[in-house]
Amino acid sequence: MNPLFDLKITPDAARRCAEAAQRFADDLVNLEDHVSLMGSLGGFGTLPSGLALARKYSELAVGGPGSLSTLLQAHIAIASSLADTFTEMGRNYESTDSEAAQSITPK
Repeated sequence: MNPLFDLKITPDAARRCAEAAQRFADDLVNLEDHVSLMGSLGGFGTLPSGLALARKYSELAVGGPGSLSTLLQAHIAIASSLADTFTEMGRNYESTDSEAAQSITPK
């Protein structure tokens, strides 16, 4: 086996990775909630330039496809998917190990 390409994940390591990915996703959800609450920014005055600046910052926070809120939602989906993947990896490892042990046990 080539050590550069050999990756071994124990059930415990898979569980810890899943927990870390889920904590990260939860942190991102909290951050996205805060960004959504700040979606409408004010305090830039009543001049047209101040209103335009407030509108632009609001769009960057919660708005179009490049907004912070949209990007955070994409990262949340990825982190949640990683958590699910590591959870499933741990289950498959234990299942495969159990099946292998049963197949070599004398009857």
